[in-house]
Amino acid sequence: MPAPFTLPFIKKEQIAKETYSFYFDKTKNPDYSFKPGQYTRVTLPITPTDDKGSFRYFTTCSSPLENYLLISTKISDDATKVSDFKKYFSNLQVGQKVQFFGPMGGFLLPEEDLTPRVLLAGGIGITPFHSMLTFAAKKQLQMPLTLFVSFSTVAELIFLEELQKCKQQNQNINVIYTISHPENSSWQGETGRISEELIKKYVQDLSKPIFMVAGPPPMVDGTVEMLQKIGIEEEKIKVDHFTGY
Repeated sequence: MPAPFTLPFIKKEQIAKETYSFYFDKTKNPDYSFKPGQYTRVTLPITPTDDKGSFRYFTTCSSPLENYLLISTKISDDATKVSDFKKYFSNLQVGQKVQFFGPMGGFLLPEEDLTPRVLLAGGIGITPFHSMLTFAAKKQLQMPLTLFVSFSTVAELIFLEELQKCKQQNQNINVIYTISHPENSSWQGETGRISEELIKKYVQDLSKPIFMVAGPPPMVDGTVEMLQKIGIEEEKIKVDHFTGY
């Protein structure tokens, strides 16, 4: 059951253009547990001047096996576009205690179910899959997991090295990144958006997997429509919309 808890802030890292990771010390609340793919609510001690409120929902990006809780989120370089919440969040001090509520959500990777999964992410929608794949790699889960993730530019790309390591650690994991605007970069991988052709290139039998889609609503809606057009049954498509990040 979800419940309130606090964790102290450890550090902040910029991991890509306008994308940051925030680490919190999970050892200070060892009773807190969650499943890969779940999310929490973060509430800050602010009285916002905008209409976006003093709390946000964030996917827990780290694996449950780590001793920290990781949140990765987009924060614009343009200060006029940054909410009061994100401004405060971006300036947390080391050791500062932050109020959480969780875990929540049913966008999960059941350990005991060996049905293949095809994971489809757009941009920051990769966060639940980062949790799932780092967990699956360390636990040596036996279900086949194929991640497709699309970013607009190389500058926005995140978690490539970490997830390539997961692929090396567990032969059931495959990771495919694609860049829709690779111009003026040295990108040598797949290009374009996630498509029927790209999926069929790496997934031999589309009738077996469960398809899990996470990202901004337009990406999720477009991907679900594409999956339905190629004959994927509705009950085999799971979605997680990322709004307001």
